[in-house]
Amino acid sequence: MRFSLFPLLLAGLLSSAQGQFVSISDDFSNNGSLGGSTPDSGVGNWESNDSDPAISVTGGEALVAAGSGEMVQLNFYDGSGDLSSGTYYYGFSFRVDDSGSISTNNTVQAVTGFRQGTVGSGTYALSFGIFRPSTATQNNSGVPNTSTSQFAVGFFDGASLNGSTNSLTSWGSALDRGTNYRAVISFDLENNGAELWIDPTSSSSSSITLTGITSDTRGIFLRQASGSHGDVYFDDVLVAQSFEGALSAVPEPSTYAAIAGAAMLGFAVYRRRRQQRNSVAAAAA
Repeated sequence: MRFSLFPLLLAGLLSSAQGQFVSISDDFSNNGSLGGSTPDSGVGNWESNDSDPAISVTGGEALVAAGSGEMVQLNFYDGSGDLSSGTYYYGFSFRVDDSGSISTNNTVQAVTGFRQGTVGSGTYALSFGIFRPSTATQNNSGVPNTSTSQFAVGFFDGASLNGSTNSLTSWGSALDRGTNYRAVISFDLENNGAELWIDPTSSSSSSITLTGITSDTRGIFLRQASGSHGDVYFDDVLVAQSFEGALSAVPEPSTYAAIAGAAMLGFAVYRRRRQQRNSVAAAAA
């Protein structure tokens, strides 16, 4: 019987073209420009749109400075296109600097979130924004009032959203500048929905939801958009296919295997030494 390798080769090519999800992890341990740097895990490097000023990393944090500037993208899909199915979770720690002033504004700008397409020609599929809302935005969208030491957050599709004329889905309470927070965003591509948690302990913690997000995705971004978001520091970026994987770093299966192997080796050494002690004691008797 003749056997052809063509079906296997075709399957391999199709699998390669389709690509797969690759988890993202970066604790920003290397100082310098974020654009072009290599994350702990992800597809390739952080890619830049080459705008100035650049997003910089210092002391284990990436600074998204107040004012327009660079946008960087890190992909979690190694195929030639975008992901159109599945649910993906993006977790990150952030802090809005408490120095300087942030003026109130009708519009919230995207500072991080999910990207569709490439860094040069893609779009903002699902965005997380930080700002101090104007009275008009508070009245129209129900965004909480903020003092000079506070800010509000919301999520939406696109690069920005004017909350005075469009409905903005925002967190129900103001957050404090100078305080570290952990955010988790889920993006359900099949049901066109998203969910946002701030400082959760589990997926059943308080959250807000957004519907009608029809974009596909392939990566995440950090963006210096305008002075309206203040200086924002990011750390411990994670993208996973589970809430727990995005909330905090979860050991890979290989890590569990290594731990189990070390435990078994330790037990074997202990057992052998115990047998040797018993043999010596028996001989002495």
